[in-house]
This record gives sequence, C-alpha cells and structure tokens, in this order.
Amino acid sequence: MKGAIIGFGKIAIGHLEGYRRCDGLSVTSIVDVSPERRSIAEECFGLTAYSTFEQLVQSQDLDFIDVCTPPDTHAIYSAQALDGGFHTLCEKPVFLPDRSGYQDQISKINSSNKLFYPCHVYKYSPILTEVRKLVQDGKLGRILRADFKTFRLGHALGVEDWDPDWRRKPSISKGGILRDHGPHSIYAAMHLTNSIPLSVSCIAGRFGEGFPETEDTAFVHMRCTNDVEVSFTLSWSASHRSTCYSLSGTHGTLIVDDDKLAYASYGRITKKEINSEFNDPSHKSWFRDMFLDFEDLVRNPARRAPIIIESLMTSAAIDAAYNSSYQFGEWVDLDTPKYPAAWILDSGLK
Repeated sequence: MKGAIIGFGKIAIGHLEGYRRCDGLSVTSIVDVSPERRSIAEECFGLTAYSTFEQLVQSQDLDFIDVCTPPDTHAIYSAQALDGGFHTLCEKPVFLPDRSGYQDQISKINSSNKLFYPCHVYKYSPILTEVRKLVQDGKLGRILRADFKTFRLGHALGVEDWDPDWRRKPSISKGGILRDHGPHSIYAAMHLTNSIPLSVSCIAGRFGEGFPETEDTAFVHMRCTNDVEVSFTLSWSASHRSTCYSLSGTHGTLIVDDDKLAYASYGRITKKEINSEFNDPSHKSWFRDMFLDFEDLVRNPARRAPIIIESLMTSAAIDAAYNSSYQFGEWVDLDTPKYPAAWILDSGLK
C-alpha cells in the first residue's frame, strides 16, 4: 500500500523510518504548510512535497493517509482523508471534543468503509511488549494496580522551521502535558491491565517558569473495570528524564525503569534489560510493529473496533481528568455508561 504523511515534523520522521522497515507499506509524498519542511522532505528524504491536501490527492494515487500534524488539525485532516476514501492513521490525541462531543468524528468513521487507526505507539515499545506478554501469561496473577511515572526536563520541541513551542500553546495543542503525554499512560494502562477507566481524579498545574496557559505537571488517579486502580504522574518540570511503570497483581509485581525490567512472580525474581529507546522522542524503532498491526487491520475489518474503543476511552479519560482538575481533584465519571461497548454501539460505531 502507498501512502502520504500530512505534517512533516519530528514525529513524521519517526513514522517514515517505520514505513521504510515494512515491506508492504511505502510513503512517497508529504503535505506541509512550511516551505522549509517541504524542501527538507524533498532534498533529504527523496519525497514529493505539497502545500495542501487537495494538491496531494489530485496528484497521487494513494491507499492511506497518515496525519502527523499538531492536535488542532487532527479532526480536519482525518475527515478529509476518510471522505477521500483513504485508510487513515492519526497521531494522538486522536479524538477531541467539539460541539457534538465525539459524535461527529464517530459518525465520520462509521460512514466510511476504511480503517481509522489511532497511533498508540507506546504499546509497541520492546519493553512494554514484554510486559504485556508476562501479564497474558499470568506471571502476575490478576492485575490489581498500575502506577506510571513520566518525567521530562521540558516539553518536546517542534521543528525550528514552524513553531518549536507549539505544545505550550492551547490554540494548537488543546492542552498541556495531560493532553500531550496523558494518552500514552491511559492507553498503555488499558492495554497492560485489561481494564477500562470509569472515573478519574486529577490535580494539574505548573511548576516551571513561562507558558502560563498550559499545565506542565499532572497527578492522575483512575478507577477502572475489574477493580483495577491506575495512577500516573506526568511532568515537564522534572530534574531528570525517566519513564517508569509498575504493575501489581495477586501473584507478583513488576517494575520498568526505562530499559530495565524486574519482576517477582510466585516468589521468584527475574531481571533483564531490554533496549527500548525511551529517550528517543521520534520512537522510530517502535513504529514498524505498529504499522504491521495497521496493515493487518486493513485486511481484517472485523478486528477494528477494539482500537477505536481504546482511543475513545483514552480521550474520554483525558477530558474527565481536565474536568476533575478544574474541580480541585474531585472524582469525575467518564461520560459513558459502565459498559463502554454499549456506549460505542449507542454512538453508532460498528
């Protein structure tokens, strides 16, 4: 299948590297509003570059579109891609509420026979792939709790050719670290604990200087199905960079500290190191497996619903977290019934 990337920033370079490691997928063109980014795409990567989506689709015969623009245009480009009859991938945050909540976006996906694929790439990091296998193999028993910590020295900078600090500008980013990095923690928690968030408590604010309109730190707790509790801490104002995950179950515990994995299962302790390159913000080594999953779902439409549900619940949890923060940490129920599948059905999503 042949595709194009919309928005040729830093994460798009990671996507491109992932595509080049997949035999069945290729990207030969991009769209970007920046003349400098278009020149880089053509001169450094051998791609054909366009300034508008309309120019792209008039000139190229494509199978899929990959939306890598900042959040404020995700829904716009995703809708154009689906309307154009293309399988569509979209970077996080995938769903953002509008006047209809999520209904307009859901209806757009439902009216298309093409795959809409949220780019939940952290699930495909080598170390979390191993954690998922350990959980599925029952090494920890029934999962009771998950705790995640994501510490960064600052927000990830965008390209100099456009706007390096767009993540701190609400008109573009639609939030701070909670909107930007929160989705990784939520969908990873769902993926690893086999649970779905029901209610959320959040305190968010700023510890760093500058960028007064967006939070740089968030403390989040979630009550989930299967009696699982999840907490995660996010900060762009930490004194060091680290990524830590821990899971607790009825028969064991597990800790991920960047590339180091240690777990105790039925009294036996195992330690290993799995190179996962958490300090590479492009995540180029993770995208290959994610794109192989995308390719598989293109061929198997009956298997598509779970990843859409995962993405919708992730967005609903982020929105509930912001609402909780505005209420000084009060618990806020997600705007869905207890059984999300029924909510999806009521929303019209197949």
